[in-house]
Amino acid sequence: MKTITQNLKQLSVITLLTIIAFTSCKKDTQNEVVDQINKEQILEKKILDIIPQQYQDTLAKLGITLNRETTPPDMQGAFTFKPLRLLKSNRPTDQANMTFKDADIKFFEQDKETGSIKLISKFLLNDADTSIATAVSGKGNAFTIYGKVKSVSGSNSAIFGVIISGERNGALINNLRFGLINIDNTNGGTRFIKQGEARAIVDADFVSQSIPMF
Repeated sequence: MKTITQNLKQLSVITLLTIIAFTSCKKDTQNEVVDQINKEQILEKKILDIIPQQYQDTLAKLGITLNRETTPPDMQGAFTFKPLRLLKSNRPTDQANMTFKDADIKFFEQDKETGSIKLISKFLLNDADTSIATAVSGKGNAFTIYGKVKSVSGSNSAIFGVIISGERNGALINNLRFGLINIDNTNGGTRFIKQGEARAIVDADFVSQSIPMF
């Protein structure tokens, strides 16, 4: 009887430990799911604060891909976008396949925990463009960068929503597209496209080369 009792006690201990281990693993999994949901919600709010949904929808209809996941590639670096051609526009006066000046852009200070990133560009919109607020989303090599950008031309300035999407492959960006929409032309005068007007533009050779940081 003593041996049977000891065996039963050992079995009870093993069963209890198994239950505790299972419960712990289950809680860890639940916590991971909750953390992921929270991360997605925080990033979504950040993106909406940068570019309201109606402007995102406008650019998506023009052909801009929105990669909304929370594990984007490291986008830090400088790149040149060329040759640039119009993909689609909501401006009746824009001609099909119109071309644009080559653009240089720098991404820096990317934070993978918060989804924040900064950008500075030359000729993406105008001579000098600086992000007021920027976020990055995506998964694997696919990325989308959302920027609220102040574009300056002489004494005039306007606030644009900019969405840049593509694939980061080593030192290159492939299949790059970017959309821009004027979201505040209060100080823009006639130097920019009108508020609410938008363009989707593509790197026509599908390869955006890296350049030295500027």
